[in-house]
Amino acid sequence: MGIPMNGLRDMKAILANERKVGGAVEAALLRLRSGEEYRNVCIVHIDQLGAQYYSVGFVTEQGERLIVNVHDISVISAPEHKKIRELNNVAYKREAINNKRRYLKRLFEIYEGSYTVHFWREAKMIIDDIGVEALSPELSLLVSNVQGQTARTA
Repeated sequence: MGIPMNGLRDMKAILANERKVGGAVEAALLRLRSGEEYRNVCIVHIDQLGAQYYSVGFVTEQGERLIVNVHDISVISAPEHKKIRELNNVAYKREAINNKRRYLKRLFEIYEGSYTVHFWREAKMIIDDIGVEALSPELSLLVSNVQGQTARTA
């Protein structure tokens, strides 16, 4: 279970700090004023101008990306900050895991041979976010090699 969100400000903060906190914002239901309902939407962007929020971008369970004006939203039910591995929206979960894998692989390439504490903290956060089972065999091997190196140097 994720951490409940209290409003657009909380959601925007999570989205803005995603690299530091990981996870995603998922709502059980988003209903528009027109009556359309979307279940298990992942909110991916919130636009604001000054103090006014004006649009919300989200991904549906079918992988459809929508951007709606906040005045067109009737209800956002049970929004939560969840780890990517805990998402119910399979389409967005797949996309987010692939993005995190690419980022983690690039992180290993950049720090190759000089793995720092900061690198390892970020890598562990990503692995915790997507789950060990989501790692590719190549990434699993890199992770186990680095874990062995850090165990020897600690």
